[in-house]
Amino acid sequence: MEMAGSSSSWFSRCLFALGFLQLPAHLSGDAGEFHLAPLGGTAELLCPLSLWPGVALQEVRWLRRSQAVLVFRDGKDRDEDVMPEYRGRTTLRRDDLDGSVTLQIRNVSLEDRGPYGCQIQVGNLTREGTVTLQVAVLGSDPYIHMKGYNAGWIQLVCRSAGWFPKPWAEWRDPEGRVLLSLSEAHSVDETGLFRTAVSSRIRDNTLGNVSCIVRNMVLGQEKTAAMVIEAPSPGRLSSSAVALAVVLPVLGLLIMAGICLIWKQRRSKEKLLYEQVMEVENLLGDHAKEKELKRAAANSGWRRARLHFVAVTLDPDTAHPKLILSEDRRCVRLGDRKQPVPDNPERFDFVVSVLGSEYFTAGCHYWEVYVGDKTKWILGVCSESVSRKGKVTASPANGHWLVRQSRGNDYEALTSPQTSFRLKEPPRCVGIFLDYEAGVISFYNVTDKSHIFTFTHSFSGPLRPFFEPCLHDGGKNTAPLIICSELQKSEESVVPKPEKKGHANGDVSLKVNSSLLPPQAPLKDTMVSWSSDLGPALQGLKAPSF
Repeated sequence: MEMAGSSSSWFSRCLFALGFLQLPAHLSGDAGEFHLAPLGGTAELLCPLSLWPGVALQEVRWLRRSQAVLVFRDGKDRDEDVMPEYRGRTTLRRDDLDGSVTLQIRNVSLEDRGPYGCQIQVGNLTREGTVTLQVAVLGSDPYIHMKGYNAGWIQLVCRSAGWFPKPWAEWRDPEGRVLLSLSEAHSVDETGLFRTAVSSRIRDNTLGNVSCIVRNMVLGQEKTAAMVIEAPSPGRLSSSAVALAVVLPVLGLLIMAGICLIWKQRRSKEKLLYEQVMEVENLLGDHAKEKELKRAAANSGWRRARLHFVAVTLDPDTAHPKLILSEDRRCVRLGDRKQPVPDNPERFDFVVSVLGSEYFTAGCHYWEVYVGDKTKWILGVCSESVSRKGKVTASPANGHWLVRQSRGNDYEALTSPQTSFRLKEPPRCVGIFLDYEAGVISFYNVTDKSHIFTFTHSFSGPLRPFFEPCLHDGGKNTAPLIICSELQKSEESVVPKPEKKGHANGDVSLKVNSSLLPPQAPLKDTMVSWSSDLGPALQGLKAPSF
């Protein structure tokens, strides 16, 4: 009994192997196996492998460029290995009568054209075949226009677009005879479809319909356009005579106008030279007046902005861990190491910046920041919703309206792209003015009362002051940014210059905390003296301490 069962199993396996060996060797599209499908339609690709009817398929794979288009395994479609652009568009169909396997692709696009491989596994044996998909597109209706007329010949051009593959075009005369094509041009648009333009010519005495035919040879379909050429009316002049009658008078008028123009130019040459000399003298005077007007306008804008002065303080919850704030929250400088502060969501963790505590949602607001001799700084206004974590690209599109000193007398408005400029006098104190309803943020040089830069934008949501003292720049930029607690009469009233000798009467002294000085300063406290005429400007000024 055991021997009989073993013999039966061996015989079944032989029959199965013999049946599957009927599958031909690997076939390619070069052998002529291809399928044509219309754009947007359904393609049916028949695998060029023959099977015995009823053979159980262990696995069927359709591949394109070594990636799966469809996977059929254990009687089910497996979508996990299929390319994303083919999911939901492919179906496997098998005909049990003849053993054929067909791949269906719905909504065919131009990107689907090309070779496809099918792999069929029965037992431990696998065979492969290849079939090529071609996508055909019927283009637009032809358009005919007349390009020109020359010596009794009318030149016509026929254009059409949106064809695939490259179409074939021809002209026919009213009797249906093929006309000689003067030129034929084909080009491919951005979607991979062909545009075609074919030109021909006919005699101006030709009567009837001249037609242009554009054909898709693969689909066997064509589109036709026709142009009707009528006989001229009795007594009507030829086109060449009409053109000559129009051109000659116009040419005569142009010649006369040219002669008159030359005569007038020669006669008025001395007068023009005299007027140019007078104009130069007037421009020199107007240039001086214009400079005065610009200076007065800038001064007027700065004075109007100062009418809206607000007291601004720093928000420690937004400060980068390396920033050190004074106790009155009006002064900020960059420390050498990170401070033990909580990593709350509103705190900057990459950009060494800090925001003001005030929120502005309407009205006009103005504040001043003393920058002194710092070599780098960034000041301005930003939206409350700006990103605080990671590297931030500052631009108005991202909610930043900032101006910075990059190096020396070089300054930049952080627009997109950045706007670079130089100032006549470097500011030691910078004024920032915000007019929320007007959508204006202006920057002023308090030192010489001049305008620096203005942003315009339609604001929405809360806005906050922005401060960044920047990196130390090799020890040259360790000084802090100081928010002025009140309007300054001059930049000397913020940090005045020490004199060589103190005056006997009315000297004013200010004690500055040592933490405001650069790290290399050896003195613990520093005394700075001013002359008595600066005393009133210093009233109410409190030197911040960290």
